[in-house]
Amino acid sequence: MPEKLSTHRRSRRAARLALVAATLATLATLPALSAPAGVAPAATSLQSTGGGNGGNGIFGGAGPERCTPPSGQLQRSVPWAQDRLTPKRVWPLTRGEDVIVAVIDTGVSASVPQLEGKVLPGVDVVNPDGGPADDDCFGHGTFVAGIIAAEPTDGIGLSGVAPGVLILPIRQANSAQDGTSDGMAAGIRAAVDSGADIINISASSFFPSPPLREAVSYATANDVLIVAAASNEAQEGNPKAYPAAFPEVLAVGAIDRDGNISEFSETGDFLDLVAPGLNIAGLSRLGGGHVEDSGTSYAAPFVTGVAALVRAYHPGLSAAEVKRRLELTADHPAKLLPDRQAGWGVVNPYAAVTTAFNPAEAGIGLPNPTPIDLPQRTAAGDDSAKAMAVAFGGIGALATLAVIGAAVVVPRGTRRGWAPARRCNPGRSAA
Repeated sequence: MPEKLSTHRRSRRAARLALVAATLATLATLPALSAPAGVAPAATSLQSTGGGNGGNGIFGGAGPERCTPPSGQLQRSVPWAQDRLTPKRVWPLTRGEDVIVAVIDTGVSASVPQLEGKVLPGVDVVNPDGGPADDDCFGHGTFVAGIIAAEPTDGIGLSGVAPGVLILPIRQANSAQDGTSDGMAAGIRAAVDSGADIINISASSFFPSPPLREAVSYATANDVLIVAAASNEAQEGNPKAYPAAFPEVLAVGAIDRDGNISEFSETGDFLDLVAPGLNIAGLSRLGGGHVEDSGTSYAAPFVTGVAALVRAYHPGLSAAEVKRRLELTADHPAKLLPDRQAGWGVVNPYAAVTTAFNPAEAGIGLPNPTPIDLPQRTAAGDDSAKAMAVAFGGIGALATLAVIGAAVVVPRGTRRGWAPARRCNPGRSAA
């Protein structure tokens, strides 16, 4: 049975939700963030591999001057990622109702049929006029939101992990060129103040800037769980990515359909979980079509969806306890845990929601759990005066140039594009 929502959390959540309208109105009037005089804002980089197909796909060459073209292709079969995780096994218990998930990204298109009625107006923290964030010229945020919340639809194989949630879009970039670490920090604060229970960040900065560090602490103090992509520069020096590397954040890497760690997925002692991230099917930014891409950008929202299921079914758990539950119920690799490549293993939606254990025995809430050796599971730069670079968690045409001073960071796969859903490896037929 789900735990009862504590009186403290109920009153705090009600107070946060009561601030939504006022927050949206206030933040919409704020000017866009800018760097100090003489310092150019660093660009955002989307960590997508273009599905590993090479060439210019749907998003190839898309920039701030034009929107990415929508796809007319449909994903009829169940994608391999949804087939691997089978989140629908949990839906008789919960679909994530009453949970608000913030997607800090390029906006989310509320007009997409599989997201109809699920997208709040949101907040734009990057454009001078502010306003809502319920549209998406670039498409990355819509893709991410679909993995979390897409409604199951007859004749369509693709659906979200937690289709009962509400999506709160926070636009911190218009494309792959105009996001900053300070913008991400502002997005986190806007998400918390707008009532988010969970925040998905499919982006990263390679510098733990003070504003970003403080924003993460602000979310933690308000019992909001942040799930972030581990980034895709494993073959480009494997630099530690933030906010994923902050200890309170649930950091997510990517696996392929065989369960292997994707070659681009960053590794390290900060990694918590892994989830499908190669050849992932997602929603196109307009219409009812689907597209395919790869990257830790798309691994993170699978974990975010599972966290939403847990928060809905176990509302008495804190954000830290939800994070720990997901770690302990993952499909563990046969290695010393946590493993630098796979963390605690592959997220397991059914086990995360249904497993019963004594929190004290499980060590829930411990910030630094002692590594344990488990067999393979078979059961179900700190300069605050500068705008730091941010890299979105996808690697293909959505990836961009990130500039820090004279340094230029071009994530692997920047030259690749998105692929239509018709190129997806077919899963089993949709019901």
